[in-house]
Amino acid sequence: MKISPLVLVLAAATLSAAPTPERTEFEYTVIEVKKKLLLESPEGERKLTVGDLAHSGDSLRTGSRSSADLEVIERAARFHLGAKTAFRLTHDRPGVLIEIERGSLRAIFGPLAEGDDTERLVTTPSAVLAVRGTEYGVEVEKDGDTTVAVFEGIVEVTDLGGKGGVLRVGAGQSTRIKRGKPASAPRAHGLSRDDWDRGRRVSGSGQSGRQGAPGMGAGFGAASGSGSSSSRGGGSKRHGG
Repeated sequence: MKISPLVLVLAAATLSAAPTPERTEFEYTVIEVKKKLLLESPEGERKLTVGDLAHSGDSLRTGSRSSADLEVIERAARFHLGAKTAFRLTHDRPGVLIEIERGSLRAIFGPLAEGDDTERLVTTPSAVLAVRGTEYGVEVEKDGDTTVAVFEGIVEVTDLGGKGGVLRVGAGQSTRIKRGKPASAPRAHGLSRDDWDRGRRVSGSGQSGRQGAPGMGAGFGAASGSGSSSSRGGGSKRHGG
């Protein structure tokens, strides 16, 4: 059966017009380590040092009284991981850069190129966090409950249980997401970046409270702005700017 040249041209045009799948594999550069950062492998755990690379799909953890900084240049993202933090560099969920199983991190997302609205997400056992040029801290407890404290910009929080809508948490505010329940209403946290890195966390009253486990390294990034905003609603579909 002879195929018309016109059919071939139309087929080629259709294929070229199809959207390109979003890339889900990246290199994560280790830019700072205090004490111990371990990469899991079939042969056992391997210690990583400054300059080493981790890749999407890898599972890692920090040791006791340890911290580490990873950078994803292609997504203008940097993660400062606290002590005893277990996490996975996601490769099978578009937009998700890191999954925190337990422990804490501080995430910094710089601006992307103009017109680039790529999703940049962080997930925990209880929530999905989406950003727009944002800096925030996340802590995940053993039961999967999550605390988010925003230092700059806005974080859009969605509970994985689907109990609530998208919650917008602004600079200077925090929220808590219990597993299977909607996120709590935003409230002032009274924490600085250095407070977070030193292990201070949000108390039940919403103000800075207990001293957590030590081991989070020196902060990075400029001082946060004083403005804040929050609302619960539909949220934007794209969060990457």
